Amino acid sequence: MENTDQPSNRQCRRFQAWGLAAAGSALITVGCAQPLPKYVASSHGPQAQLVMRGNVQPGETYGVYLFQDPLNCGGMQQVGVGIVSRDPETTSIAAALTTAEVFLTKANRSICRVRWSFEPVVGHRYLVSAASTPTGCSARILDATDPRKIVPEPSSRRRDVGARLCVPLAQTTTLADAESRAQAASESDLPIVAPPRAAGGKPPVVSEDDLRELTRSR
Repeated sequence: MENTDQPSNRQCRRFQAWGLAAAGSALITVGCAQPLPKYVASSHGPQAQLVMRGNVQPGETYGVYLFQDPLNCGGMQQVGVGIVSRDPETTSIAAALTTAEVFLTKANRSICRVRWSFEPVVGHRYLVSAASTPTGCSARILDATDPRKIVPEPSSRRRDVGARLCVPLAQTTTLADAESRAQAASESDLPIVAPPRAAGGKPPVVSEDDLRELTRSR
């Protein structure tokens, strides 16, 4: 999914309220807002790792932010800023509900933001993947614990929808639930086929050899 916007003086005032000046781009002018506090990596309790990578164009900048209050998207902190030749350093995060924002500034001074909440598992490694698109940007949370099998994080929930930047968690759906519902819907469309019958209208007989062959095939 992607989101894009065009900055204005009114937006600049909103950024001051939101505290987003640390995006590291020319979009945020001097005096528009004060820099956000830096995120301090988790050093105790159950932990996971957060990796950040961006596929951006020259002149574009992306920032990754975490919230002290992930449920209500409050207390934004800057984790790192990346450009075309540099990504933020990997950091430790608590293995608890986490809300991350990707904030991307394009060369034409337009901006784009995406917010996800997810539930890290102890010892897992997560990838915030940001990318610039012709019409805005995209961002995903991926489970990269197994580098040979990087998959979308199933607990991810999109928190920004249109002008709403922090949709209540109860009004969101995890990727796992969405995929399960889509699969159930597709399966419900399959035709119900009656089992084949043997000659004479009697059901087919399953022998012991058939059962042994089925067991071996599993």
